[in-house]
Amino acid sequence: MLFVCSNFLEACSKKNLDKDLSEGPGTKKGIVSGVVTDTKNRPVKDARITIGHTVWYNSYLFASSDIDGKYQVALPDDPAGDWTAKAQLIKTAYGQTYKFDLEPDKTDAFNKASSTVRNFKWKLSGLRRDNTSYYGAHVDLYPFGADVDMTKVKLLFTPFPGETTLIDGTTATSFESPVEEVAGTFIVKDVPIGKYTIKAVYAGKKLLLNNRHIDDNNEENKTVVFGKYGYLGETEYNIEFYITE
Repeated sequence: MLFVCSNFLEACSKKNLDKDLSEGPGTKKGIVSGVVTDTKNRPVKDARITIGHTVWYNSYLFASSDIDGKYQVALPDDPAGDWTAKAQLIKTAYGQTYKFDLEPDKTDAFNKASSTVRNFKWKLSGLRRDNTSYYGAHVDLYPFGADVDMTKVKLLFTPFPGETTLIDGTTATSFESPVEEVAGTFIVKDVPIGKYTIKAVYAGKKLLLNNRHIDDNNEENKTVVFGKYGYLGETEYNIEFYITE
């Protein structure tokens, strides 16, 4: 019976990382290689690359991107068949630890018969390839005695004083986002993870915010640090506020 130990595969992949990466991506059959970059095309170090078999359960190869954002993995002879690649990155900021899914340039399967290049990009916002979710976080709003049309509320985001960059080191800027109703919840979608202050705006009324998970006051301006509240995916983050008048 054919059996593959994931620990063995990981050990093999780590040995492959000691090989010279200077040959460039996709130069040898059976080699999976690529580069991890951010939205400014700067190399991203320590991204976790996972090569998974499409049939065999718990059969994985692992690698990490180096200081130049490069990685390389050799596919084993056994098991034969197809593999796919994904990448994630862990970062700590604002007193929280975040895990990000990185966007692949291709998603199709590959095998040992040819060389394979899979590049990844760290994105803080934008629609994912599934066309149903976003790379950014979201703000969830719950009306509490507020007589307003929530879909006409807007949130103004301002970088927190002293926080001039987002988590990826790009410049933090002020912006405005509309509130949308999604499955009965009012949310602002796809917010790049950073530290902000926010203000809710509605024509003709002054709106106040109150963090649902902190016993604080109703205020016009609130600090946003994204975390995990409610049932969220592995790399999904949010913050929740009551909105009142």
